[in-house]
Amino acid sequence: MSEKKKDNSQLWMVPYADLMTCMVILFLALYGLSFSMKGSDYERALAAMQKELGVKGAEKKISELDATKKVEDDLKKQIQDGSLGLEVTTSRIKLTFTAPILFDSGSATLKNTAQEVLDPIAASILKMDNHVIVEGHTDAARMLGKKFASNRELSIMRAFSVIEYLVQKGVSPARITAFGYGEFRPAAPNDTEAGRVKNRRIEMIIMRQAQTPPQEGKS
Repeated sequence: MSEKKKDNSQLWMVPYADLMTCMVILFLALYGLSFSMKGSDYERALAAMQKELGVKGAEKKISELDATKKVEDDLKKQIQDGSLGLEVTTSRIKLTFTAPILFDSGSATLKNTAQEVLDPIAASILKMDNHVIVEGHTDAARMLGKKFASNRELSIMRAFSVIEYLVQKGVSPARITAFGYGEFRPAAPNDTEAGRVKNRRIEMIIMRQAQTPPQEGKS
């Protein structure tokens, strides 16, 4: 009588266990990296691994981070002197311009020098297909004898000026939304000059991947 064949039905568990061990090691390594790397560097490393594993959207995430790094390198001087702020989160890339870098006081016409700041940003936006939101903000000082009836009107016209410039550089107007909030979304208290300077600003928000552009009042 021939010997019974050995039961091989459980052999698949050996390579599966090896795979699970590798995955645990990978995620432990990523967890450790998250404490020792800057947020954007960690996200880039994670996205690179996701790309190798075929995770959907990883390549686009890397493209977004590359474009952000290019802006950071091109505008290092403005970032260092505080006239431009750069914030990267999982949902958006936010650029904050203090008003004097783009506009004269009470004006919605871009300065001639504004192109030095906006050109590198427009070039990076053209490499992505993400939606862009431009928000105008002001301080709470009253508009006396000025061209605009209110701070809100000034803020929206400034946002439109930035959008018009981006469109001239080739960015599709269908990708851009403008909001003007006037003094109603302050970044700092309006009772000091330092606070008012922070409030006179333009914010440009590049939505990450499939994020839905916010409606007014929900950004």
